[in-house]
Parts: sequence; structure tokens; C-alpha cells
Amino acid sequence: MIGRLTAFLLALLMLLPASAAKVKPVDALPGVVVWHSEDHTVPVIALSATFPAGSVYDPSGKAGMSALAAYSLTEGAGGLNSEAYQQELAAHGIKLEVLPARDTLTIRLTTQTANAKEAFRLLGLALSKPRFDPDAVTRVRLQLMQELDLGREDPATVAERGFYSLYFGPYTYGRSVGGDTRGLASISAQDLRAFAKTHWVRGGLRIAVAGDVTPAVLTTLIQSAFGALPETTPVFPPWPYRPGAPGLHTLPMDVPQPAVVFGRAGVLRSDRDYIAAMIANYILGGSGAGSRLTRELRENRGLTYDIATDLVPYRRAALIMGAVSTRKSAMRQTIAAVRETMRKFAADGPTQQELNDAKLYLNGSFPLSFTSNADIAAQINAFQELGLPLDYLDRRAGLINAVSLNDVRAVARRLFDPSRLTIVVAGTLTTGNTEPADSQ
Repeated sequence: MIGRLTAFLLALLMLLPASAAKVKPVDALPGVVVWHSEDHTVPVIALSATFPAGSVYDPSGKAGMSALAAYSLTEGAGGLNSEAYQQELAAHGIKLEVLPARDTLTIRLTTQTANAKEAFRLLGLALSKPRFDPDAVTRVRLQLMQELDLGREDPATVAERGFYSLYFGPYTYGRSVGGDTRGLASISAQDLRAFAKTHWVRGGLRIAVAGDVTPAVLTTLIQSAFGALPETTPVFPPWPYRPGAPGLHTLPMDVPQPAVVFGRAGVLRSDRDYIAAMIANYILGGSGAGSRLTRELRENRGLTYDIATDLVPYRRAALIMGAVSTRKSAMRQTIAAVRETMRKFAADGPTQQELNDAKLYLNGSFPLSFTSNADIAAQINAFQELGLPLDYLDRRAGLINAVSLNDVRAVARRLFDPSRLTIVVAGTLTTGNTEPADSQ
């Protein structure tokens, strides 16, 4: 079985597109980072761009500003109202997505080569001349409020929102990306125009493009879409002050299957231990059915169907976060099992075989992130945003292979001590199990 898995993953590694490994910078706009992966196999161009326009920049009392502005981006621009703008996108087969997050706003554009000029023109129109018409803003605002309402009925969403609020407190990372009802209701069209003018800017803009376009043509396209934007750079908020709320916190919900989100401080992407932490996390909770947490909680104890952990590196903070749900009567036992599994992993670290398997998977599965131009653009844009160097694609496998067993054991001791976990339960805790609640 191991031999077949090894052969399969090695075959995947060989599938890494040559274009994905040949990322080159393009000097299209002063001060703007542009990376380009040229591939003329199919007549498609994909762009992924990140702006310093995430929820961390939402003004006090107006939580949701960044998301409301982002989702209004395709609701009309220049002389085109919402309907006309959407018709132009559809008529040219242009896919335009907005992905607001805590640190950034990501915009993804996919177009056929023949329609690239129009696609980039329409994107530039939306960025530099957004309309924010009252009817469109009202419609988007109501959609965001409906999502907030639906989230209040979903234990997983309640647990995640509660975790961020408790962990970061009043700091901006503690806010929901989608804002809150009061904040959304207070935002005017004038507020949105001011936000776009100060955050949809060239300072801090990172662009990745993959597909059927030469550097010369790409330069013209980039200038048409982003050249009219202000050259200013928003001031990033300060570092959070002593984040964390260790202990067990319950958010009462009358549901048969409560949800849990747990986490503690992680490592920034710039940390020299990040690769070792990535491997350690994969072994503990990031490898699906093969992870220690899954084996212990699902296979050995039958407590849950799914549990996972992940590293979450923001610009001003880093987390190790996990999520699990289980039946109400097993919640205390599940939390105790999570803590005990982490405690053992922090004390002993992984085995050599676990380390070997993790390296094999992390290297062998990596090509699956590059199966289309859109995937390539999104992936290299993520590398840009994380501050990784241009040659990271070439160096990644070597960096992973260079991590020793002692490296992973050391980072496990540093990061996976469960005594500092912030644990948030959306649901209720029944009596009769051995794990007490620390705070409620």
C-alpha cells in the first residue's frame, strides 16, 4: 500500500506544470508587484490581485465596510448600472470574483484571450469609478445581513465568530469579515466611496497573472485596469495586544450537535520554524483520515466524523486553529481527547515514519494546486501576499525535505501545548463526563 501511495505521489510531483515553475516579474506599474506565469496551451488568462482592503481596515462602528464595498464592486461602474455591468461581463464570458478577508480583498478575473482587453477595462472601471448606487448597495447590504442571520443558527459559524471575538477581543481581527448588523446599517454610499478611494489603491497591491499572454501585452492590460488607481498605501493597524483567551467558553445554543473551534498562537509565515510547523500540523490534524486527531477521536473513540487543524498566518498575528463537532453527550469527552492528543504530541513529537509520510504527501500533492491558469494565478498571488520570494516554487520541496525529526519535535513542543488553548463551544455541555468547563 505504501509503495503504491509513494508511486502515485511521485507521479503527481512530475505533473507540476512547467509554466507554474517559471514565474517571472513584470514591471508594469511603479511600486506594484506583478508576477507572471506565461502559458499558451489554452486561450485563457487568469488574474488574482490582492488589495490592502480587508476587514482589519473597517472603521470603528462600521464593521462590514470592506465586505460591503467589495461585494458592490460588480454592481455598476462608470456609465454602467448594475444590470448593464453584469450584462457586459456575461456577454464577453468574463468571470469576476471578489473575496474579502481579514487582511485583504482578493479579486479574481478569468477571461478568454480574445476578450482580455475588455475584461481588464471593465475591471479597471469598477475599481476606479465604482457607482455605489443606492439600490445596489441596499441589495448587497441586505444579503450580508441575511448571511449574518443564517450564521446565528449554524453552530460552526457561531463557534468560529465567537472564537475570533474572544481570542482577539476588540482588536480588528476579532471582527467578523462580514461585519455586524449595526455596522452594516450605518454605512453610507459616501462611506463606501471614501473607503474605495483609500484602499483600492496601488500601494500594497500584488498581482499574479497566468495564461495566454506575453509580458508586453500584460503590461498594457495591467495599466488599463490598475493605472488610474491612487498610488497611496493605507496605514496598517498595530499589532494585537496579548491575544488569546485560554480556557473553555460556551455560547449556548439548543442544538443536538454542538460545534467547537479551538486555537492558540501559531507562527507567522516569516518565522524560520514555519515549514516545520506546517509539517507538524499536517501530522497532528491536517492530514484528514491519517492525522493523529482523526485516528484518536474518530477511529479509536467514535467521537466525531471529522476533525481538522490548520495554520492561519495573518500579517499581524498567527494562529493554529481546529474545528470539530460531535453529539451533545460526547462534547466534554471530545474536548478532553483533543487536549490529551495535543499534549502527547507536544511531549513526544512525531515518529520518523510520520515525518517521512508528511514530506511525501506535502511534496507529492502540491501539483494539484496548479491544474488550471486560475489555480496558478491564485496560488502565486497567495505566495506574494505571504511575502514569499519569487523562487519559492523551486525551493519549496527542498525546504520541506531539509526539516529534521528534531526540528518538528521542537516546534511541536513550542506550539501544541494545550494549556494555552482558547476553546469555544457553540451549543451546550451536558454533565457526566470528566472534563470541566473553565469559564462560561
